[in-house]
Amino acid sequence: MNTQYISQPTDSKKEKIEEIVQKSWIRCETSYQLDPSQKWKAEVLCGAEFRHVSSRSALLLRQAAEEMQHLFTLVQGLGLMVLLADADAMILARCVDATHLSVCRRLNLREGAIWNEAIAGTNGIGTCVEDKCPIFLGHGAHWRFCFTLLISYAVPLFDAQGRVAGALNLASMNGKREQPVDKLLMETLAQSGRRIEEQLFRNSYAGQKILTLGSVRGCSAPLVSVNNQGEIIGATHAAREWMGWTDQTIAEHPNLLTELEEGSEISFQKAEENVIRSALAVSQGNVTQAARGLGISRATLYRKMKGFGMS
Repeated sequence: MNTQYISQPTDSKKEKIEEIVQKSWIRCETSYQLDPSQKWKAEVLCGAEFRHVSSRSALLLRQAAEEMQHLFTLVQGLGLMVLLADADAMILARCVDATHLSVCRRLNLREGAIWNEAIAGTNGIGTCVEDKCPIFLGHGAHWRFCFTLLISYAVPLFDAQGRVAGALNLASMNGKREQPVDKLLMETLAQSGRRIEEQLFRNSYAGQKILTLGSVRGCSAPLVSVNNQGEIIGATHAAREWMGWTDQTIAEHPNLLTELEEGSEISFQKAEENVIRSALAVSQGNVTQAARGLGISRATLYRKMKGFGMS
């Protein structure tokens, strides 16, 4: 069994991340039967293969490019590179400077390199897309000993249908243990991931109303797209998880407020209030237009506004 050390968690979010690492190690030993002492170098697709495979992620690449560059300008002084991978853990793009090139060559951190967990072991990109969760791998947390000095922060990216589209990764070979900025970097990375998801979602449902169900948690924002009848035609990963919606649910185009009213928990009431406030914002305060967009009568909307103490 790999005996590398993981420090004890200090909060619930860190505990969740370390639980993901432990599960990944178990998969490496039992499912993949990987030798942690064995050196490994990523397989890299040739030019033609890479162009063919990456074309499937053309939309993600296009939407992520600007955000990657913005993220790189924020973390460049910390010696971090920015990597974008697809849902199969293949690196699609990177933002690096001259100081990273030797590490990139040594580890094949380049376009077309495949970092699937089943062959690379626990790693930021591969484990992130496998578990669909954010992950931080500090000193010695990778499965393979050859990556002991590799520091990695990664968050999953979700497409407009709530599926994992890939991962956004910050990486460094500085060999340092946990730093005071780790939590800040994870949150910054999550914000970048959410902005990419939102842009993918808005582009997919261009011309439709986009409403939020509530405050953002984690790597996905709880957004929904509704048509002029107030029917749900799209939902992000977070919205689907929160409401328990499936592809079949979305395909049936249920009315959004009816769906929310069926929930008895306070969280659903708060979601309904957020949707109404969002609809009013979209209509610039026009109650009649907001009611039409939500698929309810003006009188019903006024009643709901009164119930939530909204003037």
